[in-house]
Amino acid sequence: MNLQKLEADTHRAIDYWISELSQYDMEQILRKPSPDAWSMGQVAIHLWMSAKNFFFANAEKCLAGTDVQTGKGKTLSGHIVFTLRMMPPVRFKMPAKVAVEPRPPDSMEQLMQKLNEIKTLATEYIYKIPQSNPAFKVKHPFLGYLNAAEWITLCNIHFRHHVRQKKRIEHELGLKKRAG
Repeated sequence: MNLQKLEADTHRAIDYWISELSQYDMEQILRKPSPDAWSMGQVAIHLWMSAKNFFFANAEKCLAGTDVQTGKGKTLSGHIVFTLRMMPPVRFKMPAKVAVEPRPPDSMEQLMQKLNEIKTLATEYIYKIPQSNPAFKVKHPFLGYLNAAEWITLCNIHFRHHVRQKKRIEHELGLKKRAG
């Protein structure tokens, strides 16, 4: 596995969000297209929460060898996602038992801090991959059993997956980015 490429690709996916969100003011970041939809700020907080509490938490289990399985693999969906390096362009509804509506960010500074935190954590986890046992895997609810490297790769894929949602929010709200 090319760790430098994984790091660069992951940073690029996160930097996209940092760059895009910095072109809006806080009122625009917090606007929702409808009462039951998320704002762009909530999407960004979702990305932070899922990276830290799901993708990296499961990568940590793989690294530590705790609560892992061996001899297990991906589902067909998992093979497709990892072969294409993308999730299908459809809207997913999380199962009620794990669905969490993200709180809106308190400030632009907080939002940027959280996204930068994920960049730092991603680098830390990426460079732990060589010490991991690739046979140690943790089950993803839809994709099957993933090892540490796959959990980090999935974080990158997840950031890119939500770009469509951000663009949909921008379109539905008619948002215009700040000049310069």
